[in-house]
Amino acid sequence: MNWYYALNGQQLGPVPEQELARLAAAGSINAGTLVWRDGLADWQPLSTALPAALGTAAADVPQIGGFALPAAQKDMVVQQMREGVLNSLPGTVEYGGFWIRLVAKIIDNLIVLAMIIACMVILGVVLTASGIKLVPDPNNQKEMPAGMLIMVFSYYGLAFGLSLLYNILLVTKYGATWGKMALGLRVVKEDGGKLSAGRATGRAFAEMVSGMTMTIGYIIAAFDQEKRSLHDHICSTRVIKTR
Repeated sequence: MNWYYALNGQQLGPVPEQELARLAAAGSINAGTLVWRDGLADWQPLSTALPAALGTAAADVPQIGGFALPAAQKDMVVQQMREGVLNSLPGTVEYGGFWIRLVAKIIDNLIVLAMIIACMVILGVVLTASGIKLVPDPNNQKEMPAGMLIMVFSYYGLAFGLSLLYNILLVTKYGATWGKMALGLRVVKEDGGKLSAGRATGRAFAEMVSGMTMTIGYIIAAFDQEKRSLHDHICSTRVIKTR
């Protein structure tokens, strides 16, 4: 009898019962994995549709919400769920797709732009109060005033620095930028854990690489099984939905 099973939002199969048992023994699927075969009215958890595939040791495996978990992972998963890192159990994680991440990025860019504009306005006021010219002399418009040069270099410096700090600080502290938080997204490690300051910093710089590829580094998330952009591949991170 051939079976189909769901993993990471995809339907896989058909496979024989023996293959389901092998996958369960290897930890690739668990008691809560949805399975289906001809003759069943709907998809059912493996523990209900084919309990024999779990083996006799299944009863000794800790369960959370009907999902079997290796004892070594139970405490970690419970802690991550308490912290809001995971809103679901392993095997049921929903990844943030390309379009929702694009909207989150637009929100983040608007926030950073607002910060840059505020800083530039303050800088302009300070330069004007200091008597430094911001506009060309009407009698010598070929000469760029010192104030304008300062403003130009400051703009690019702020665009680079604020964007980095915005990503690093928020992802390190909250696991997401404000744009991602607004849409219920979170950046996690491949095991679902929170990013360290070092990895968040590396991911912020790696995202620049994604931008240098004519945005191809971002677009590949639309075709990746786990919705990973280039910088996610580089830093072994994932973007998941938390609600």
